[in-house]
Order: sequence, then structure tokens, then C-alpha cells
Amino acid sequence: MSTSTDAGFERVGQGGATARGRGTSPAATANELAGMVRRRASRTDIWSFLEGLAPSARVEQMLAIRHSLVGQLYDLVGGGEPLTVEDFVPKDERGTVIFEGRNSLPAFTRFQKRFARIGDEVVGYNHQLMSFATGPGYFVVRPPTPGEAHPDELFFDYTADPSGIPTGWPPFKSNDAGLSRAVYMDMKDFCRRVGPGVLVGKAYKRGVAQNAFFSLTKPY
Repeated sequence: MSTSTDAGFERVGQGGATARGRGTSPAATANELAGMVRRRASRTDIWSFLEGLAPSARVEQMLAIRHSLVGQLYDLVGGGEPLTVEDFVPKDERGTVIFEGRNSLPAFTRFQKRFARIGDEVVGYNHQLMSFATGPGYFVVRPPTPGEAHPDELFFDYTADPSGIPTGWPPFKSNDAGLSRAVYMDMKDFCRRVGPGVLVGKAYKRGVAQNAFFSLTKPY
């Protein structure tokens, strides 16, 4: 999880992205996916809808999923193909990969998670407007692991320090120091695949669900 507002975020994308994908019907309204979630659409129907959109349109659709709908989406897409570490940073990627995020909190809902590869390890942090107070919230991306709260789901492990910090990223701050303790300490985010470049997650602390959810969408 992370906290921030809509202000101060510039959408990341690559030139020429359009609101339509591979020859689908006219471009979806921004809240069409939200309507599907309210109607409790199937996991496969949600995937098919997002697959037909360009990455920029997927971002728009996912940012319209707010508050309790984020948790509802998490429930709807359970049982799908597990995410892999390479879904965040491919093995041949040497730069930072950015995902646009929305959480289920009443306020301060916008953020980005930024990922990079340090050797064989994929690490990440939370880019958001309150980082000056909460810290960057560094984490390590872990594959599905037996014994965890959701053993079939990839998770972001805030209890482990990254093996390194990429050049240009914020200075490391422990998640058990200062105000970081209230936000990130003892946390693991378990993630489910929603569509191409799209996932949703649920926060746990010490194995206890926090009723806190988020979505991430790759904008290119």
C-alpha cells in the first residue's frame, strides 16, 4: 500500500498511445470497468475488456476504480494465473519500471510504485507526495511462497531490505523507523493479475488482513 493524492502526478507513457486497443468497439467510457466490478463481472470478462484497450486507456479505467471497488476487484479476479517477478521487471531490463497506482483509502489515494532489478532481485519503492514524512517504503518482490498468507500469490515484502538501491532513487530509510512504522512496518502486499500490465493487491501485517487494497497499471 501507499498514500498520495492525484496532484503532482504526470502519467508515464510512450508516444502515440491511444484510447483503443486492437480494433475493439468505440473507446470505453472512463468508468466502464467500475460498472463491471459493480455488476460482479467474471475474471475472464474483466481480462478481455482490459486486453482490448491501449495501455493509456487501461490506466484511465483503473484509476476510476476507487475506495471499496478496489477490494471488490481483488475478490473478483482471484484464482487466475499467478504473477511473476518478470511481470514487473523483465530480466533484460536495466532501468526503472513505473506503475500507476490507486489505493482504497478515503483520501490520499494516488501513487506510483517504481521497480528495478538489482542482480537477480527486483526491488521497489513508493513514489508519492507524503514520502517526506512516511519514507519511500522500500520492498522486495517475492514469488508465490508456501507458508505465506496467500501462498499462490506474488507479494511485495516490506519486511526485507533491498540488496541495493538503483542510482537516482531516494535514499534508503528503514520501514521500522519514524513514521514509516505506521505505514510500512511488517507489511506484505499480495497481488493478483487483472489484465495485461494490470494487477490488484491486498495489504497484510504480521499475517493479518488490513482491509486495504490497491491497483497498479503499467502505462506503456
